[in-house]
Amino acid sequence: MRKKFFYVIGLCTSLLFATSCGSGGGNNLSKVSTDAAGFEKIQQELTAKFGENAYYDLIYIGNNLPANRPGGGVWVNVNVTTKPESLKMEQWSYASTIGWRNTSEITIEMSGDANVKDYLFQLDGNKFNLKKVGELVTASSKKLADEKNLSKTVLASAVINTFNQPVSDTDTKILIDMKPENGGTTFHFIYDLSGKLLDFSY
Repeated sequence: MRKKFFYVIGLCTSLLFATSCGSGGGNNLSKVSTDAAGFEKIQQELTAKFGENAYYDLIYIGNNLPANRPGGGVWVNVNVTTKPESLKMEQWSYASTIGWRNTSEITIEMSGDANVKDYLFQLDGNKFNLKKVGELVTASSKKLADEKNLSKTVLASAVINTFNQPVSDTDTKILIDMKPENGGTTFHFIYDLSGKLLDFSY
């Protein structure tokens, strides 16, 4: 699968717009915790925004620190469609300062007899479950406490990405970046969909 991006021209089209645009709009999603309970709330928000039958190939959850400053806290970026057969997706971003914004349009190019749905996933509460991702954030923090003696680490980003490959346990990865609360080295974790740690580096 190949994708072409057609970017919408506007004031806030950057993935990092959370720190650069006005003030207003949206709920308080940015204030959710970065554990299982918080990520479950993010999944509920995605379902409310895009519907239970939405398809994704990327969900990116970033964390702007410190959370108590304007624009701080969790922000979200997704590639989503409700009509995969149209070969069209939209990129949406959420930040507390402006709420949800459609930041680009995506055209999918398929070759041969490939089925676009094979490259997308739905939040079904089983294999693709943001609550599980939140649990892995907590597990990553514990690993850093146990092995690196870092008692206070925070989420930098958490990503579910198909990497434009057919969705499977081997192709789709959960990527989690953690860092000390006061800044410093970023620690990278790669998990499979079952929660098995595949790689840990920094």
